[in-house]
Amino acid sequence: MSETCGAEHPEHPGTVCDRRPHNNLGFHQQRASGTVWEADPLPEAAPPTGKGALASMAVRTTRSGRTGDAADAVARWAATTKEEQG
Repeated sequence: MSETCGAEHPEHPGTVCDRRPHNNLGFHQQRASGTVWEADPLPEAAPPTGKGALASMAVRTTRSGRTGDAADAVARWAATTKEEQG
């Protein structure tokens, strides 16, 4: 028979985890009874740092669709507004 976790349920002595060893992370389970109980929470992944973090941020960042002088954009907006009004 393969190795099991063997952790005992804190409220039900005699109920033992029969999952494969999992370093007490996530949850414990006894399959025969269907009992599941909490184990240590899973560790949170550290946020990326360095060049990898910058590269992933660059992928998520969209570039502006407008190019050119701001005055040209205002002039185009004013022209279209006058056409719609008039």
